[in-house]
Amino acid sequence: METKSTTTEQNDAINVSELFYALLAKCWMIIAAMIVCGGLAFAYSKFFISPKYTASCMLFVLNRNSENSLTSSDISASNALLKDYENLAGSHAVIDSVRKDLGLEADPANPDKASYTYEELKNEITVSVPQDSRMLVVSVTDQNANNSKQLADAVSERLVTSIVEIMKTEAVIVDHAVLPKSPSSPNVKKNTIIGAAFGFLLAAAFVVIRFLTDDTIKTDADVEKHLHVPVLGTIPLDESESTKRRRSEYRADMQRAKKLYSGKEGK
Repeated sequence: METKSTTTEQNDAINVSELFYALLAKCWMIIAAMIVCGGLAFAYSKFFISPKYTASCMLFVLNRNSENSLTSSDISASNALLKDYENLAGSHAVIDSVRKDLGLEADPANPDKASYTYEELKNEITVSVPQDSRMLVVSVTDQNANNSKQLADAVSERLVTSIVEIMKTEAVIVDHAVLPKSPSSPNVKKNTIIGAAFGFLLAAAFVVIRFLTDDTIKTDADVEKHLHVPVLGTIPLDESESTKRRRSEYRADMQRAKKLYSGKEGK
C-alpha cells in the first residue's frame, strides 16, 4: 500500500511538472491572448462607452434635542436616521422639485429641450454614508459635466430643505459640488487590466484542458508509463530535429535489442 501511494505521489508530481512545461511552451499564445483581450477592452472602453462625470456634495445632518448642548443620544439618533435620509433623496418630493426648479420637465411644444424623467434622474443620484460618520454624500453622475454639478447642488439643497421641513432635523451643506474635470467612468485602465486577465485565464484554461485530454504517446517515458514495457530503441523520423540522438546511441540500442532477442531464443 505504501509503495502504491508513493508511486501515485510521484506520478502526480510528474504531471504537475509536465503541466508547467506545457504552459511554458505555450507562453507565446498566452501573451498573445492577453494582448488581444486587453486591446479589445481598451478600445471598447475608449471609443464605444460614453464617458460620464460625477459631482458630489457633502451634507451634515444632526438630530438635536437640546438647543444648548449636543448629547450622545443626539448622535445615535442621527446615525439611525441616515437610511431615511437616503430614501428621502430618491423620493418624488425631492426629485420632482428639482426637475421643476431647473426646468427639466418634458415640454411637448419643445421636443429638443433637455429633460429628465423621474426615473432617469433618480438613477443618476447616489447617496452614500461614510462609515462612522454623520455626513451624507450626494453624488450625481451624468454624461455632461456641467449638468452633474448643477444637479448635485440642486438635489442637495432640496434634500436639506426636506429634511428640515419633514423630519424636523438640522441639516446643512458642508461642501458644494465642484465641476468635474475628468470622467468618472469608464475606467479605461481597470477595464484593460480585466481584459488582459481574462485573456490569460482563457488561454491558460485552453492549454490545461488540451494537456489533460491529450493521451498521445510522444516520448520514451510515455511508452513505459502507459504500456509498462521498457523501450529498447527508437528510430528518428526527422534527421533535422534538434533532439535527435547520435547514431552511436542507436547502434548501442540495436545491439542490446539483439542480445535480448537471442537470449530469449536460447531459452
